[in-house]
Amino acid sequence: MPRMNLDKRKILEAAGALANELSVKKLSLNALAARLGIKPPSLYNHVESLDRLRGELMAYGWETLGNEVSNALIGVSGDEAIRRACHVIYDYASRNPGVFEAMAYYNSEDGEGNSPADRLSDIVYRLCSARNVSEAQATHVLRIFRSYVEGFALLARHRSFSRDIPVRESFDLGVEFLIAGIHQLENAHCSQLKNGAEQPPEGSENHA
Repeated sequence: MPRMNLDKRKILEAAGALANELSVKKLSLNALAARLGIKPPSLYNHVESLDRLRGELMAYGWETLGNEVSNALIGVSGDEAIRRACHVIYDYASRNPGVFEAMAYYNSEDGEGNSPADRLSDIVYRLCSARNVSEAQATHVLRIFRSYVEGFALLARHRSFSRDIPVRESFDLGVEFLIAGIHQLENAHCSQLKNGAEQPPEGSENHA
């Protein structure tokens, strides 16, 4: 195999393809070097260690997924935006099982408290803000959103669901539950704002 001009992007793309084929836990530097057509010692000019590679693969996964979600939401709003975001994440996990496992198991913050998943978090916060959900409740929505979508995708990947009912139907039903829950939060927040507006300011009682 002819030697290619290597850069970090090409290495991560090759590592992602291998992880999808073998699983991220079976990813090795020797296998990656063979895929790239170089000797393992040459790979160390670009990759510090296997653990570091897995971490970089995790960040690469969140970057590419963030791009896909952002592109899918152009011109879309409301319930359909939430559905589409869920479906894009699920489909990405189905197409990239090894990369998605790296995203789930090797996710961590950097020294400044930033996470590669922050871009997806920002998207969910924007969707909640457009639905008039309070910031505190939006944090709960984000946690539930990620737990459901990412957790379901990982369980589906490992064939953890039995019975003959299509798994995708169950996933779609769960997305509708998630949307219904967001509607409940929105209604509760609107009621709180309305009740607060109807209450007279403290000390403003009329004295006849």
